[in-house]
Parts: sequence; structure tokens; C-alpha cells
Amino acid sequence: MNARATATTSIPAGGGLIHVRVLPPAQLTLHRLNYAYPLKLISPGPTQWAKSLTVFVLSYGGGLVAGDQMNLRAVVETGGRLCLQTQGSTKIFKRTATSKATAQRLTVRIHPGASLLLLPDPIQPFADSDYLQHQIFELADTTDDTSSLVMLDWVTEGRTARDENWTLKRFESRNEFFAVTDTDCDDNADNHQENKAKEGEEGGMGGSRGRLLLRDAMVLDGSDTTAGDMLRERQDAQTIFATLVIRGTAFAQLAAYIKARYLNEPRIGQKRWDTDDDSRHYTRVEIDARRNGVLWTTSSVRGFLLVKVSGVDVESVKRFVRGLLSEVDGDGIPADDGCITETFGEGMFRCLE
Repeated sequence: MNARATATTSIPAGGGLIHVRVLPPAQLTLHRLNYAYPLKLISPGPTQWAKSLTVFVLSYGGGLVAGDQMNLRAVVETGGRLCLQTQGSTKIFKRTATSKATAQRLTVRIHPGASLLLLPDPIQPFADSDYLQHQIFELADTTDDTSSLVMLDWVTEGRTARDENWTLKRFESRNEFFAVTDTDCDDNADNHQENKAKEGEEGGMGGSRGRLLLRDAMVLDGSDTTAGDMLRERQDAQTIFATLVIRGTAFAQLAAYIKARYLNEPRIGQKRWDTDDDSRHYTRVEIDARRNGVLWTTSSVRGFLLVKVSGVDVESVKRFVRGLLSEVDGDGIPADDGCITETFGEGMFRCLE
């Protein structure tokens, strides 16, 4: 490792801090990497030619038990590149009668010219689990959007081998994106440990975060039977839901590729309303997505590209999302100069393998 990586009791249980700094002339370093049980952070030492730093966010025992409260903060300074990954699906165990809901909170501050990849494996809520996820991204408020990110947030139906098809008690995931000023971006990471201990239940900073740019939420309530049917019956056989958010100059090429690919999708009745030609050749990628029941949509919101994907098969959705992020052509060949590979290097798609 290239940082002071320690498990420490100076921060609350489940707390963690990642601080990426660039030292002269252009050396990426983990200035701070601290965590407390049950959270665990692992960072492989970068090679001399590494384009980015990777940190794996783990939990002891392979999942989160009832009542676990994770609270992780990351700071990526100007010029830094950080990729957050996991080493498997995040399993959420059932809530007991005497425990609180399991919660996982992440706050990331991305300075001007810095980039973040958040590419975890899917969340897997077990039967009767109760889970709250709140992720906050603080982006430098600049006119040219140089604070860049790609965020993937996805959830599966549970353990199908045990007939856990959306038999969770409750699942809630909230993602919020704020524009912060240069003054707000003046971080002193050494004080974050103390500040985190003073934060409230929502992981707030005790003050204004800046200007809200985008808020996205998914709530699945297994206890809501007002419609007279179970949660699994309302999912229309979908087994996985994914949200992909892209922003910033570092990923402008990727966003343009996804927009162009979506515009080429057939519309209602297999007809494209922007052309009179209904006989165009469908690519192998498009045929594979339809054959495997992958549904997707995308929209541009305040400088963000928001992509929603669902499917009846987890592996098919993984292949589809990897195709988007790899900027594959019609025959499924990834672009050699794709944005993510060019900016972060190889090995960033472990969660999609």
C-alpha cells in the first residue's frame, strides 16, 4: 500500500476515510486510508505507470448484518483519480426484532480536475432485510464541469436458490449530487475523523452542502400490500435494477457514446420516429439485449447523464452495462481508447465480469 492504511479506534465503528492527493510532479498517493470495524478498506499498491488508485470497500463476514452502520468519506484532490470497488456482492442479512435497519452512507468530495469511479458489485438483500443507502457527491462548482464521476448503483432480487425473489422488508437507496464552492472544497482531511463523529444520522456535514444538482432515489417496500399484491409480483419478472450516473469532462466521450446508442434504439412498435426507414440492420449488441430481456432508458439532467437498466437475468444486465462503459461497437468489440480505460487504466470492470 502507498498510504497510512490502518484500522483505528479513533473513528466511530463502521467509519472510514479515503483521501487521494497528488504530489509533485504527478504522483498519485493515498494520503489517508483509515477504517474501523465492521468496515474494511484495502488498496493494492499502484505500479509506477498506474493511472489511478483503487480502493476495495469490504465488510467482515461477506455482508452487513442487522444494525450495521457504515459511514465512509472520500476526498479526491485536484488531478486525483479514485476507483471504489468491492470484491463481491454486498449481502444484506435479515433484520431482527431488536435491531435497527442496516445503513451504509458514503460522502465523496471531488475537487476540480479530479475523477471518481464508483463501480461496486450489486447489493443483494436477503429475505426480511431492511437496508438504507445514502450516497452524497460534492462536486466543484465550475463552469466547465471538471469534477468527473461515473457511479453505478444496483440491486438484485436476493438469493434465488432460496426463493428470495424480492422478499426483502425494505430497500432504500438515495443518491444526491451537490455543487460546492472553492471554499467548501478546501478540505483538511486530518480533521474529518473528528467531524464524522459529530455528524447526524443522515451523515450531514453540519452545514449547507451547496447547490443541489440531482437527486435520485429507489425505494422498494416489501411491507406495502395496499395494492393487494406482493413486491415480487409488482416487479414484472425483473431480477435486477441498475442506475448509472455520468458527469464531467473526463467522461464526455462516454456520455456522447451512450446518447448516440440510445438514439439508435427502435421506438414504439419497432419504429424509429425520427426516420422513415424501418428496415435498418440491428447490431449484435442490440439483438443480444432484446433476447435477454434487458430494458434501458437514459436522459440528460443538469449536466448529468442518467441511465436506468433492468433485466430478467443478472448476467445479461452485467454484459449490457459493461458494453455501455466499454463503448462497444455493433459487434461487441470494446473501444481501445474508451474513456474509462484511457483515464483509469485496465481492470476497472471487475464488478461486471
